[in-house]
Amino acid sequence: MTDNGTAAGLPRSRQGTQQSGWQGFNDGMRGKKGSEYEGGHRVPFFIRWPAGKIGGGRDVDKLAAHIDVLPTLVDLCGLQGPKGAKLDGVSLSPLLKGQEAWPDRTLFVHSQRIEHPEKWRKSAVMTQRWRLINGKELYDIQLDPGQSRDVAQSNSDVVMMLRAAYERWWDSISSRFDEYVGIAVGSVKENPVRITCHDWHPVGNESVPWNQPAVRRAPEGANGFWVIDVLRDGRYEFIVRQQPTETRFRIQATQARLKIGEQEQEQSIPTGATGVPFVMNLKAGQTRMQSWFTNDEGKSRGAFFIYAQLLP
Repeated sequence: MTDNGTAAGLPRSRQGTQQSGWQGFNDGMRGKKGSEYEGGHRVPFFIRWPAGKIGGGRDVDKLAAHIDVLPTLVDLCGLQGPKGAKLDGVSLSPLLKGQEAWPDRTLFVHSQRIEHPEKWRKSAVMTQRWRLINGKELYDIQLDPGQSRDVAQSNSDVVMMLRAAYERWWDSISSRFDEYVGIAVGSVKENPVRITCHDWHPVGNESVPWNQPAVRRAPEGANGFWVIDVLRDGRYEFIVRQQPTETRFRIQATQARLKIGEQEQEQSIPTGATGVPFVMNLKAGQTRMQSWFTNDEGKSRGAFFIYAQLLP
């Protein structure tokens, strides 16, 4: 199963250029990676398990989603589900074993990619037949798989039904939107732990360097804070780096600063240093962490990598 729709599967003309030809293949679906339209999130899911009498050579066209993978594996393996947890998905085992009857479902996807989710942002409400896009556009996905004809006006009852389903779903998840998922620090399962700028919560309007080309460019002013979950009281070492340890990259700055919760330390960076260590005594709990590399001209950026370790 892939993680999103096609990354570059549109005709060039649809992207507003005069060039002909295709960048990729998306089987006529509208949109590409990140889109609320079918080409942005519809993906293949191949499963084969001969020992479990699940073979190949058959297509299953019923609506399913990533949330169904865990319940399916639990079911197929004869396991107990997570104690006290209500899973969002359902087991697809009956479909995989050839059961034809399957109830209609209403599922939801949205592409947020912002600090705090916004209602209806890049959203799709999906049933076996319908797709409600952004709460406004309606497509009959069986008759119009390319989503070229908006039929919302002639199917207002369907729009109302799907909007109501979205409202119930949004109410069920939005109460926790102000919570952060902390990066565990001090775990016996991973100590030290490498923390990267891909998990920054951005500060200001600067974009987050999310891949190695962006890290190599080292954009000026780029910074953000991490939310870390300190699992145990103790003495911790944090080594701030501009690039990963294995690159032996020399930091292009003269001062390093690290702030964790209310504690803040600063020190000069020796010439040729690839990392700068900070040691702090921390209490267990969730807190924020932010770093700065500053040069002699006063220009700064965050440390793109931090290696955190609970010391003996």
